[in-house]
Amino acid sequence: MEPNATEPAAPSIMVRFSLSAADAVAITAATTQDPPSRARHLTETWYDTSTHTLLRHGLALSTAKARRFHTQTLSQNGISVTAPIQESLPEPAAFGPGWQEPLDTLQQGEPLTPAFSTQIKRLTRHSGAVELRFESGFIQTSTEKLPVNELELHGPAAETYQLALALSDKHTLIWQAASLAQRGIWAIGAARPAATKAGPGLTGPICLDDAVAALTQSCLTQFTANWAVFAQGTEVEAVHQMRVAMRRLRSVLGLFNRGFAAPEFAIFRNEAKRLATLMGEARNWDVFTALLRAGPLQAFPHEPGFAAMLSQCADHRAAGYTAIRALLANPTTTRFLLSAELFLARHGWRNGLEVEALARLTAPAQDFATANLERLHRKVRKRGKHLLRVGAHERHLTRIELKKLRYTADLFGGLFDSRGKIRSYNRTTAALQEELGLLNDLTTAHDLLGRLDATTPDNAKAIGIVLGWCAHAASGNDKQLGKLWKDFTETKPFSA
Repeated sequence: MEPNATEPAAPSIMVRFSLSAADAVAITAATTQDPPSRARHLTETWYDTSTHTLLRHGLALSTAKARRFHTQTLSQNGISVTAPIQESLPEPAAFGPGWQEPLDTLQQGEPLTPAFSTQIKRLTRHSGAVELRFESGFIQTSTEKLPVNELELHGPAAETYQLALALSDKHTLIWQAASLAQRGIWAIGAARPAATKAGPGLTGPICLDDAVAALTQSCLTQFTANWAVFAQGTEVEAVHQMRVAMRRLRSVLGLFNRGFAAPEFAIFRNEAKRLATLMGEARNWDVFTALLRAGPLQAFPHEPGFAAMLSQCADHRAAGYTAIRALLANPTTTRFLLSAELFLARHGWRNGLEVEALARLTAPAQDFATANLERLHRKVRKRGKHLLRVGAHERHLTRIELKKLRYTADLFGGLFDSRGKIRSYNRTTAALQEELGLLNDLTTAHDLLGRLDATTPDNAKAIGIVLGWCAHAASGNDKQLGKLWKDFTETKPFSA
């Protein structure tokens, strides 16, 4: 490097946590600043029509007051514009015609009124390159006041996550994935949060080193995004997507660990398995209840034992979701995310690798993908060789290997040019996986029925009906399963 050359600044990230007032005071006291900054009182109000027209169309219009200054901000699709205003009421004309015209079109003459507001006391401190913002106050809607006591960290990724981990050693920090604005919008019912599905995977030329970071980050982001959705009551799909995120994470880390083993890969895989397993209880009761309603209850609508069965299912389901809420509120879950993010920020998988292994990281990720797609395809074929003659457990093991193959195809498929072959291969593997999933649901239903009360004649009869229903459904699937397996064995990976 030339003597006067400077390193480019590391990109800044932001991470937010809920914490107690006592922890906020303790962290503030331990974070010295000279001279100490004074707390700022920030008031921000979001405006909309009475039917939330702007927010429903992805437009957020807010005014803010800090000290004697008033500003307004208009945001849409991650793009925002800010303009000064004289008073606290919005002045759409100040944004210019490019922004005012869409507002006028949506408003259709309806007046803008306050939808919700945030009133926050912010105290700022610094620790090295990281800025700490302690925020306390509330989100105010027309019907409720939601308390806020949080810590927001801003700074270079490695330093920020390292500081957060150090703070979590002594204080209880809980990951907060949703911004104040998002929570306000959800609180007034302007937009119900939708679950975040898995990202599209890799595209374009990319080296293996960058692929490790991108795919791992994608899984972590999917998990935290659905954490916020779960907190707002969209439970069923949010839990499903969080489990998908952890299963994908286990899969990709398993692939990378085969190529260049790192102890953290195994640690994070085990933690991802633990989280997915603990979330599985609630998910199983959701799937089982849906099976009951779509099948046996339709065929036997007047069977008296089904009312008690549904009630018991609801109790088990509620217990499962209570366990998930406890899991997310446990600081261990936050520490797992912080540890994984710090590992990514530092590219920790490079540590301890021999020169030869480090060189492999610079190779195209497509080479790595090709080898693993073909290996996993062969493994599924070998595991499922006698798929129609084996029991439920062996079929489940085949399904697990097929999932690994599907995740690998989804995550790395964008690196290959043969779009038609990719779509055809993914359709074939998806159809087989879905059929094996249905069979697994029937096996799980049998296990869950064994946990229900069968001490009354009505209950025992209802359980018997469902057992018979599941046995009949499982026995009738062999022809379809055979066809789908044949389709799979006659299909080659698109990387071949």
